[in-house]
Amino acid sequence: METRSTDLLSTPNLLLEADAAWRARQYEAAELYYAKALERQDISQSEILAAYPRLAESAYRNEHYHQARIALENWANKETHAVEYAEWERVYLDTMAALGKTERLQNHLQWLLRSTNIPWPTRQEVALWYGEYFRARGDMGRSLDVMDGFYKQAPDDSARLGFERAELEKVRDMSDREIGELAEAVSTDNQWRFPYVLVAFEKGVRNASDKEAWSASWRNLRNLSAKADLVDRTPLTARLAELENEYGVPRVGLALALPLTGPYAKVGVKILRGAGLAQWRLAQDGTDIDLRVINTEAPGWDKRLAELPSHYTVVGGPLRVSAFKQLYGSSSGRRVLEQRAFFTFLASLGELKEGKDAWRFFTSHNDEVRSLVKLAVDELGIKNLAVFYPEEKFGRTMAETFYRESYPLGGRIKGMQSYPSRNLKQWGKSVGKLLKIPANFSENKDAPLTPPDFGAVFLPDGWSQAQTLLPNFFFYEGDQLVFLGPGLWSRALDGVKDIDEHYYRLAVCPGAWWENSDGGRDLQNALTEEGLGHADFWVALGYDFLRFAGRLGPLPSSWDADDVNRRFASAQTMDFSMARISWDADGVASQKLFLFSPVRNGKQLVDADKMAKRIAYAKARRARRVEAYEKRMEEEKAKQKKSVF
Repeated sequence: METRSTDLLSTPNLLLEADAAWRARQYEAAELYYAKALERQDISQSEILAAYPRLAESAYRNEHYHQARIALENWANKETHAVEYAEWERVYLDTMAALGKTERLQNHLQWLLRSTNIPWPTRQEVALWYGEYFRARGDMGRSLDVMDGFYKQAPDDSARLGFERAELEKVRDMSDREIGELAEAVSTDNQWRFPYVLVAFEKGVRNASDKEAWSASWRNLRNLSAKADLVDRTPLTARLAELENEYGVPRVGLALALPLTGPYAKVGVKILRGAGLAQWRLAQDGTDIDLRVINTEAPGWDKRLAELPSHYTVVGGPLRVSAFKQLYGSSSGRRVLEQRAFFTFLASLGELKEGKDAWRFFTSHNDEVRSLVKLAVDELGIKNLAVFYPEEKFGRTMAETFYRESYPLGGRIKGMQSYPSRNLKQWGKSVGKLLKIPANFSENKDAPLTPPDFGAVFLPDGWSQAQTLLPNFFFYEGDQLVFLGPGLWSRALDGVKDIDEHYYRLAVCPGAWWENSDGGRDLQNALTEEGLGHADFWVALGYDFLRFAGRLGPLPSSWDADDVNRRFASAQTMDFSMARISWDADGVASQKLFLFSPVRNGKQLVDADKMAKRIAYAKARRARRVEAYEKRMEEEKAKQKKSVF
């Protein structure tokens, strides 16, 4: 379009020319005509308000950003509500971005989030603009956070629904690289909310590029589509259904290798009861767990495990060390370990490497020791420690573990003494050696003993042995010591009564099960609802493992250890009924255990503050005894001296 001399045109004709240039997208001419028209004195108010938006847009498109900014400001001065219009906001934001006004854009965003006058359609358009702005600058987290902030301000479900559809369309148009970068800003804390859930879902869809990859993505997509906190989940469920029609619904093949006969049958049956409850509950949510149970006490169990169909890629168990050794001790058993991901219910994997050859779904000796040392060092301020252990394999192993784990956590081993596990008559003498009791102790039992140079002692033996051991410490005035016991105590305390609390006020033991925890109560409620009896550690183990395996999902046929280790990030976020287990990037498990003190009819959670007060009281009582003894000795000396004279 050829521009005409503006001086020769009347204001109405000038506006006609400007409108014609605008409709023809001749922005240079439109900018010129509207600018000149706005200088005329005979232009009406309505014509002014119609001209400024087009002048601002034309100037922006012509890269005359300062002219665009001036036009926007003049428009806002003429019409105070101009900033509430999506048209004004869009051109303003584009102009400020082109001028590099980063701080102004940040301030404007905060103003928009605080303002209560901006109508929702404008807010939505602004939110989408800022989302794209931050994404283009590589700030993926801010990009999603901004949209989250505006979405929360939507006045109703209809507004939220429109926002969801607009963002979903944008997400689907993004490249794989862009989706991957955005997905890094999605976490377990926000994955169910808008807009994070849309990004996470699209990322899962892109990952499901073939049948094998689909198996790994299906569980995550299903969770996202079912739990998404959206007004309308239909677009997600519809897309999931398309993929399920194309690739099928994966079945999670899971085997449990448990003792169902013999001396450990009761334990195996409890684990199976918990697993059965979890299988039923998952089925109600649409997760199909194809469960097989192998009795490890029956001859040829390892062969039957090896003959299971290939989709049984995950195995829970075995429960006994001897059964696990049977597997990795033979070439055929080694092949089974290579074909299936084993999550043993054992404290250690023996000769195998955790996170590579197999995995652990059970409390380790390290877990027990770490929990005890952290309590002593961090909460009770006791850094000097001792170990008193029985001369047998378990005792030696636990003593070595305690020694190894203590130093990195700030503990120092000041004493270590063994005792013959089956010769009870020697236990008292062994305690005396640990406490450095003088040989002439029996000659003057009224004299206070020198306190040991440690404040806590680890006793890796069973509960029945502890009942005999602790009185020996009290005999040698060790009542101010903290006694650290293994998890064996915790399990035994679930079934004992009439404990003499006098000896156990400063005793502590770790455990993975606490019936009054949130998870413990939830499990008991679920068992009660189905008429399946009482919860305990073994029931919780089966219940948690099967739910965990369901979240882990079916492994691809060509899986390796890295595939399993990568899945822990999402699988371990479940709510555990027992103490939470977590896995690091290398697949090594650790469990944050509960800590208990024995009480008259069982056990209760440790109260570190109360325990510290009890320690202080015991020390003060001993100090009074020492003071009284020394005073008595001084008085006797004075009497003897007086009698001499």
